[in-house]
Amino acid sequence: MHIHRHHKLLLRPSLQQQDYNISTLSIQQPDTAATNDVMYGNDDDDDDNGTKSNNNPDDLVNEWKIPIWNNCALDDKVNLYSVQQQYTRFLLEMREQHILPQMVIQSITTHIVNLLDVVMDFVEEKAIQENVVLQQSVTNTTTTTISIVRLRDIVKQIEESIVLSTRNEYQFIESFRNRIFILYIDQEFVKKNLEKDEMISLLLENIQNNAAVTHRDPDLMFSFRDGIKGGMINKKTFLIQLYIDGIGVTNPLGPKKDQHKLTLVYFTLEDIPDIFRSMLQCIHLVAICNTKYLNDDMKMKKFYDPIINDLNDLQSSGLILNTFNSQIYFTFTTMAADNLAAHEVGGFQQSFSSGYICRRCLITYENRLIPLTDVHFVRRAANQHQRVLQSLENNPQIKSICGIVGPSPLNDLRNFNSSSSLPGDVMHDFFEGVCPLIIMAMLKEASSSRLITYAAIQTRTENFIYGALDTSNKPPPIQVKHLNNDRISGTASQKFCLFRLFPIIFSDIVDRRQLFKIYLILRELLDMVLALPQRKSWIPFMEMLAINFHCMMIEMLPDKVTPKVHYVTEYTRIIEENGPPVKYWCMRYEGAHLYFKRVAMQSYNFKNIPKTLAKRQQLRQCFLLSQHKFLNAFDEASGSQVVYFYQMESKIKNLLKQRYGQQLLNSDITLFQYSQLIHNHIIYKQHALYVYDLAHVEEIPLFFQIIHIFKLNQNWIFIVDFLNTEGFITKLWSYKVSSSDRLEIISPNDLKYYHKGIDLYKIDHAHVVNLTSRLTKEK
Repeated sequence: MHIHRHHKLLLRPSLQQQDYNISTLSIQQPDTAATNDVMYGNDDDDDDNGTKSNNNPDDLVNEWKIPIWNNCALDDKVNLYSVQQQYTRFLLEMREQHILPQMVIQSITTHIVNLLDVVMDFVEEKAIQENVVLQQSVTNTTTTTISIVRLRDIVKQIEESIVLSTRNEYQFIESFRNRIFILYIDQEFVKKNLEKDEMISLLLENIQNNAAVTHRDPDLMFSFRDGIKGGMINKKTFLIQLYIDGIGVTNPLGPKKDQHKLTLVYFTLEDIPDIFRSMLQCIHLVAICNTKYLNDDMKMKKFYDPIINDLNDLQSSGLILNTFNSQIYFTFTTMAADNLAAHEVGGFQQSFSSGYICRRCLITYENRLIPLTDVHFVRRAANQHQRVLQSLENNPQIKSICGIVGPSPLNDLRNFNSSSSLPGDVMHDFFEGVCPLIIMAMLKEASSSRLITYAAIQTRTENFIYGALDTSNKPPPIQVKHLNNDRISGTASQKFCLFRLFPIIFSDIVDRRQLFKIYLILRELLDMVLALPQRKSWIPFMEMLAINFHCMMIEMLPDKVTPKVHYVTEYTRIIEENGPPVKYWCMRYEGAHLYFKRVAMQSYNFKNIPKTLAKRQQLRQCFLLSQHKFLNAFDEASGSQVVYFYQMESKIKNLLKQRYGQQLLNSDITLFQYSQLIHNHIIYKQHALYVYDLAHVEEIPLFFQIIHIFKLNQNWIFIVDFLNTEGFITKLWSYKVSSSDRLEIISPNDLKYYHKGIDLYKIDHAHVVNLTSRLTKEK
C-alpha cells in the first residue's frame, strides 16, 4: 500500500577491580577469558556483562535510545487531560519502540487499573487507621485534606480515561490525534521533519562545512555535490535519495520463500551529517505494497506516480517552513538498490546469465571474459536510451533491445535517468559479491595444495578470537559443507569482516598462494571505494586496480567471472559522477527492514499487511517527531565502576595532578571509570584504538589507545597511550604499532573523527591494526 491520500484504493484489497600497573598495550577481547595477550595496560580483563548490549550499535533497540522525560511542563496545570496524554505517550513508546502488539498494550492497561485499585484500597485502609491523628491535626491550617470518597472518584476517572485509550485501535489513535499528529508520508511529512528545531541548522552547517573544505582542497569528495553530476545542480537545494527493495517479512529463509513479499521505497536527506546518517530515524518510508501488484504495468504506474508528483513538487515549488525565513528547494540525486531492483526500476532485463547484463554499459554476458585491456565497452547514454525506447514502442513484437525492456516507471521524475541514476551498491557488488568469491577460491586453493584441510579451516574460523569491536560483526564459522557447496554464509557485514581479517586469521598460508595477489588488488581497491572523503586524484589509480583485478580473474579464475566482477570495474566512473559510494549504498537501508519484519511477526495480522505496516510506521514517526530532540546527541556510558585515587598507578596519579592540581590532592577522592562511552554517536571503548591524525604526504595514520575512560566533575576524560606506527605489513594488510609509553589526558570534545574504533590483534609477536578503508584529510 502506498502511503498517500490518492493511492489507498488501488492496493487496499559487572566490572572487576583492575590492576593499574601500566607496561604494555592491551588487546581487548569480547569475553572475560584470562588468556588475553597483553601489550599495554591490564593483565585482568573487564567483565563485559554490563556492556554486551552495546556491542552492536546498529541494533534496532539501540537505535531507539531516547531520554525519558515528562510530557507535562512544570508550569502546566495537571488535569485529567494531561494524565491521559502522558499515559498515551507511554503506550505509544511501548508499541513503537518495543514493538508490542495491541493485546499486550491492553494487558498493561488492565494491570495498571488493578494496581490503582489496590493502591486506593491501601490508602483508604491507612486513612481509617490514622483517623485519630488526622482529627487531632485538623486545627492545623496548613494541612490540605481530601475525602476518601472524592479521592476514589478521582482515581476512577483516571482509570476510565486510560482504559478508553486502549479499548481498540481506533480509540488508541484518537486518544493522541490532537496531542501529537498523524502523519502521511508526503510533503507534509518532509515539512514536519524539517521543522524540528535542530534539523535545518544541522543540514545547513554540514553543507557549509563541506563546501568550505572542498573550496580549500578541491580534490576532496564528500558527497554527491562533489561529483560531476553534483556540479550541475542548484547548490542551494537539499538532496533527496530514494531506495527500493523487496523483502519477505515472515520467512527467515528469504523473500523467495515468503508468501508475504513486499516492495518498500524509502527516502533520506543526503545532507544529514555523517554521524547521524546511520541512525534508522533518518531513513523514512515512502511507499509499501505487495510485490505481486507491481507485475502489472498500470498498477506499477499508479504506485509510483504519487511519489513522482510529490518529488517533482518538492524540486520545483519547494516548501515553506514555519521555522525558516525562506523557501526550501530539493534535488533528487540517486536511487539506491540492489542489481535486481535497479534493473526492474530502470526498465532493463532482469536476467544476469545472458544478454546485456549491465545497466551502465553495453557489455553482454558472453563478452564478460574479454580483458578490459583488449576492449572498451560503450557506455549507455540518455539519448541512446530514448531511441531504444522509441523503437520498442514502434515494434511491440520486440521484447528487448540492448537489454532495455521498456520505460522506467520513474521516467517522469525530474533529474532521473535510467542509465546514470542507479549507481552500483558496494554491499551487494563487493561484500556479497566478489569478496566471498575470492575468500572461497583462496581457501580451496590452499586445501588443494595441502596447506590446510577443510576440517582445519572450520576449526580455525570457529576458534579465532575476534576483537571486542569486531565481535558485533563476527561471521559464522566456515564449515566443511560450506566449502563443499562453494558458499559462505552470513550477513553482508559478517562477510566483509571475514574478508578484512582473512590475512590475520590465515596469516601462515595467505602469502604462499597465487590467488592472494588477487586479494591484495581487490583489498586496495575496496579500501579506496569505502573511503569518506575520497580524492578525485585517486580515480586513475583505482581504474588501474579495477582493470588488473578483472584481468587476473579472467586469467586465474575464469569460471568465477560473474557479472559482479564486471560491476567492480565501473566504480571509478560511478564515483566520478556521484561521489563516495558509502553515501548511496544499501547497508543502512536494509537495517530499516528489521522494524517491519518484527512488526509483521508480532502483529499476527496478514490480511492486509501493507496497511498494517504503513499505519505502524506512521505511529513510529509520530513518536520520534514528538521528542524534544529528533536527533539525539546525549552521552551514554556503560560498564561503570568506582575507582579510588590512592589505588591508581603512580603515572596516572601524576598525570591527573598535573592537569587538575589541588582538587585531586585529597587521597580519598573517587572517580567513576567506564568501559565504554558513546559521545556524539561515536563509540569510545576502553583498550580500543583510534586514529587521531594522518602524517606525512603518504597520510600514514597515527593511533592512540584508550587506557581509561573517566568522568571527573561532569567532564569526560580519556587516559590514552600514543602509539608508534612502525610500518605497513602487506601480508596482513595491517599497520604495525607499538607502545610509546607516552600517556596523556584528552577530552572527546577535542578529537577529530577519522575512523571508528579499531581492535588490536597480535600476529607473530607483532601488534597490528586493520582499517576498514583508506583515510585522507584536507591538505
